[in-house]
Amino acid sequence: MRQLRLTNKKLRGIPRRLRALKRWSENFIDYFPDELPKGRQYMNWKIPVHAGLVMGKYSTPKIKAECAQRMIEACANLIHAKPIKFKNVRVTALISLPDMFSSEICLYLDEAYFRGHTLVSGETKLITEKSLSKDWGLVLPEGVHELGITFPITDDEDGDKVVEQWFFGELV
Repeated sequence: MRQLRLTNKKLRGIPRRLRALKRWSENFIDYFPDELPKGRQYMNWKIPVHAGLVMGKYSTPKIKAECAQRMIEACANLIHAKPIKFKNVRVTALISLPDMFSSEICLYLDEAYFRGHTLVSGETKLITEKSLSKDWGLVLPEGVHELGITFPITDDEDGDKVVEQWFFGELV
């Protein structure tokens, strides 16, 4: 269940919430949708956690890393379960920072749409000086690759900020 309430109260039940996220990622073992929506460019599953688990003052780097690892495992499970008839569908886990609550598992049904999300042009830049998987100690299963990009956004409340998007999955 996704909940977006950031308060000053400490989030309770963190181990239970992390176990639930692990079970969610395991639900993708031997699972791939039988039918994909026609006329759509992608489908997705948002990270199913309370926002306070991955954002805010009580979220720790260790918790964020565990959540990212579960997203990568869900992505790998989908990749391994993908039938031949969907060989052109790209499966990725998108970890968005600093707003990790917007992270998701994506099935890109259209190659041009995927390229549009990962294309480096204009103000979008490729991240080459670091690796999220190395920084956070993430384990990348066989067939899962990593790509990081940054781009600036203007937010009326916070001013300008740089967003990092880390793609894991079928990228090559």
